[in-house]
This record gives sequence, structure tokens and C-alpha cells, in this order.
Amino acid sequence: MASGSTQIFTASTVHTLTGETPPAFAALGELIVATGTVGRLREAFPGAAVHDFGERVVVPGFNDAHQHPSMMAEQLLDVDLSPELVGSRERLLALLRERAEATTAGGWVLGSRYDHTKSTGGVVLTRDELDRAVPGHPVFVRQIGMHWGVLNSAGLAAAGLAEDSVPPAGGELGRDPTGRLDGAVYERVMHLVDEAIPPHPLAARRDGLRRYQRMMHAAGITSVGDALVLPRGLALLQEAYALGELSLRVNMLLGFPMLDDLKALGLRTGLGDTQLRIGGIKAFVDGAIAGGTCLLEEPYEGGCSHGIQAMPTEELNEFVRRVHNAGSTVCVHANGDRAIRLLLDAVEAAQGANPRPGARHRIEHCTVVDAEILKRIRALEMVAVPFGSYVAFHGEKLPGYYGTDRLGRMFAHRDLLDTGVPVAGSSDFPCGPYEVLLALRSCVTRRAADGTELGGNQRISATEALELYTTGSAYASGEEHLKGRLAPGMLADFVVLDRDPLAVPAAELTDLAVTQTWVGAQPVWSADATT
Repeated sequence: MASGSTQIFTASTVHTLTGETPPAFAALGELIVATGTVGRLREAFPGAAVHDFGERVVVPGFNDAHQHPSMMAEQLLDVDLSPELVGSRERLLALLRERAEATTAGGWVLGSRYDHTKSTGGVVLTRDELDRAVPGHPVFVRQIGMHWGVLNSAGLAAAGLAEDSVPPAGGELGRDPTGRLDGAVYERVMHLVDEAIPPHPLAARRDGLRRYQRMMHAAGITSVGDALVLPRGLALLQEAYALGELSLRVNMLLGFPMLDDLKALGLRTGLGDTQLRIGGIKAFVDGAIAGGTCLLEEPYEGGCSHGIQAMPTEELNEFVRRVHNAGSTVCVHANGDRAIRLLLDAVEAAQGANPRPGARHRIEHCTVVDAEILKRIRALEMVAVPFGSYVAFHGEKLPGYYGTDRLGRMFAHRDLLDTGVPVAGSSDFPCGPYEVLLALRSCVTRRAADGTELGGNQRISATEALELYTTGSAYASGEEHLKGRLAPGMLADFVVLDRDPLAVPAAELTDLAVTQTWVGAQPVWSADATT
């Protein structure tokens, strides 16, 4: 053993999540090789560098099991319409006009993270408004949930959408009371829009990915699941990996349109290494919770709509069967209770025809559940990946869509854990905020931004919330032997906090500061100076 390359890390509190709290651990290369006192580790590894974080607190690196880095590398190049930055319709339209002035004639003007409830008073933008604001360019504004957006007339034309267009199965076109297209496009119609938008150059996307990684590391995130990797995103991640620019560990969920290519090449879950790997194949049953398009058994509050089924049932069944039989992990977006039941039916059929114990198929989001659903998930040994911060961030809009009673079985961390279902932590960024400390507070308090408690029966402890974003996410990607704990044989991925998240009052969790982030025993971010 080359003791000169060994490092020792110590702090006043080290939460290893192993049930033990040694004051220090040692790493050789990117792996932890021992834990114990600093004195004992010095004896075992003479000459090792010692990093003493003093009164600060060390926890395993945060692992966000489901977000969208390859998409964000591009969306960070768009006009940022995040609700914390854009609080009015006037400001939003002004930002789009400013971008249009700097855009070549006829070029697309793209806006992302638009939240109609916070930025435009609950009244959705229209095609005509965008026409008046940006008359000379195609415009596309993505709603924050990424399951619908709004186009102007030039954008509709560029995407090949006309008044007599028929949406593909699993998609919808918005129309005004006269039947005219109002610019809104839902679910699979979004694919037509994306195909019409020219991609950013690879160099620009690499810059976007670097910016994104700095954001994640500043929040203490060391691993992410990229929950929809399509060919362009795969090329970006591979390029960053080859050039040594990938500091995050990425578990890729490859998009369902790539299924035939994956089968032809014989690629399956688990291919890769600790930095970049295939974690499963992703598809969608329904729409978005925050966008009000998920598929529900009971209709939306005050209406008759049950939401949108984004993938026809037979197509879903075939997708699950093929992925299951190929030995890969099924990772399906299912928010509403009706959508989850459709997915469970498909997985039960696949397992019945070809039993695969320990397959760990995943339900991405798994938002609206009941006792029967919970029992079926547990019996199938599936993994749930619910939103962590949605009560805190989207809470103000949820009762209007779902009513307060139904919120008692949404983002059901308590019920899932009590049923014995493995649960991972997820932001779905950019659909929700990526800051893990906000997610911890949301899970522990179940309070919206205005302090209203929503589904308080689903509260969990701070320790359980931390485990979602460490051991839970590691299990969801099949990497629990490498991630989520600080113990010998595990990756030396960790976060240094100024206070103890397991000791502060729940309301103060978002007041904690990430002071340093380390990946593989190497510093990737510091509050004092970006590394």
C-alpha cells in the first residue's frame, strides 16, 4: 500500500450511516480503506495527509436519483424563467424580447422553467401574447414540469403543427374556446417541437454541463441519475467523460426511443464504471404533478379530467416486457395512481412470464398511492423514487389540483418506508429545486412555502430523509456496495456542512451551509474558492 497517497479525513461529527460514528476515515485513491480515530489511522498510514474539518460535520455525498443533467446542459443556455427570478408576465415577456434582439433572424428563442402559477398568476401564456412580444422568431417556453409548453405561431409552424393537426397518441394540443390552437403543447407533442429545434453546438453544451456540475457540487451533490438520456445527451456525457470533465458520478436512464439500438448492441443495465454507467431504460406512463397532467383514478379537484396517459397501455406492456427480458432495469415515470397501476400490471405480467428476482425495477416519482398500490410495489420488490422537495416548492398549487385529502397519500415517504419499499431521493431538477437541504426540510416538515402543512401524515425523520439521498439512491442504482455510506470499500464521496442536519430543528435545515464537497477523496467545491 502506498501510504503517501493515503488521506485521512476527520471532523467533530462524521455521520457514516453505518450505525457507527468514528471520528475519522482514511482513503486510498477514491476508496475508503479504514475508519477509526485519527491516532490509529496515523499509525496505520504513516505520512498520510490529514484533513481536519474542525467543528464541521461530514456526511456521505448527496445522491439525487432522478434529475436531468444532459437536458440542463442545454436549458442553462436558454432564457431562465425560474419563478424565483421572474415574478410577472411583463418581466417574462421582456426577457424573451431581450433574447430575441440578440438572436439571428429566424432563430429560436427558448425559455425554460416557466411556472404559470408563480410567474403569470395562474393564467397560462398564449400563442398570441408570444406573437406580440417576439414577432420575428419561433418561440418555445417550457413549463417547469417539462411535460408541456407554449409556442408562438412561428414556433407552431416550425414544428409542423397546424390548425388541422392531429396529436400523436399520448399527446395533446391546446385550443382556445373557438377551437383555434392556443400554442400549448402537451406530452408527446413536445417531441415534435424538440425535433424542430436545432441543437446547440457540442462546445456550448459542454460549457452548460460544467456550469451545471458546479451548481450541483455547491449543493453537496456528488452523484446524480440522469433520468432521460437521449442520443445527444449520451454524446455529451461521453465527451465530458473522455475529456476528464465529468466530476459528478452519473447513472444514466436511457430513453425508450433507444430501445431497439440497445437491443441490437446488447447493452444493458450496469455497463460502465463509477463515473458513468447505464442504470436502466426510461419511459413515461403519464404527465406531471406540478403541471396538472398526471393520470388519476379520481378526477382533478373541481373538474372532470383524469389527466393524460402519455404511453398507450399496449406500448407500455411491450416496453416493460422487452426491458425486463433483456436483463435491464425498467424505470418508468408514473405519477398518478391510475398510471402506477398500469405500470404495476405490466411489471407483474413480465415477472410472471419470466421471473427475475432482484430486478429492482423502478417507479419514477410514484406520487399518488394507496394501500393496495403500496402492497403491490412491495410484493414486486420495486424501488420508489418520489419527489423530495415538492411540498416545499410546489405546495401552493397542489391543493387546487388534488385537494387536501389526496395530499395525504402523495409523496408518501412515510407509508412507503413503513411498507418496506426501498425509497430514493429525487428532485427531478429542473422540475423542482435541486438543493437537497430543502428536500430534507420538506420531507421532515411537509410544509409549503407559506407554512401550510400538506399531508403531515407522511412526515419522516431527519435521519430517514438523509438516507433517501444517500443509501436510498445508492440502492436504486444498484450501487449500495459503493455509495451512500462512509465505510471501508466505499467511495470517498462526502459533504462538509457547517452544522449537523440530524441535530438542528427541522425548520433550520435550509439554513445549513455546504462548505466543501469531495468526490473520490478529491475536492470539487469549496465555499471559500471553487476548486
